[in-house]
Amino acid sequence: MYRSDLTESVQKNTALTVFALFMLACIFSLMIGSSFHIAEPPEEYLGISSLGSTLDQRIDFLQKLGYSPDPSSEEHEEVSIPTVFGDVYKNYNDIQKQSGGDLSQYKGAECTRYTYRDESSDMMLNLLVFDGRIIGGDKCTYALDGKMEALGTTD
Repeated sequence: MYRSDLTESVQKNTALTVFALFMLACIFSLMIGSSFHIAEPPEEYLGISSLGSTLDQRIDFLQKLGYSPDPSSEEHEEVSIPTVFGDVYKNYNDIQKQSGGDLSQYKGAECTRYTYRDESSDMMLNLLVFDGRIIGGDKCTYALDGKMEALGTTD
């Protein structure tokens, strides 16, 4: 009789443990799925078509904003938008918000940063491209202690 009670108790505990682990796995899956939702890139950015998969599209975008990007100066780098924004990225996203963007919609996304030298100023022009569309950018000086501003703002 004691063995039967012990077996029944172990079976109940095992079933409860399996059920609890299953529920934890479901909750964890929901949490991960919701935190990594990446928005579709916009059709327009700063009121201009956000197409940015080709050099010509990126140069055209910057020219429409009044810049003079040098196509031969293009550099590119793959970047990851962090899933959690620290102070530096919060400040950078504040710059994006000044021009109508919001990188918090792209947390966890892999994108490409394209950089061009502006021929009419001492600025570098940066564009962030995700899924072939421009989702953000900035203009900044070459100096390490220089300034960084939102695209489309006047100096």
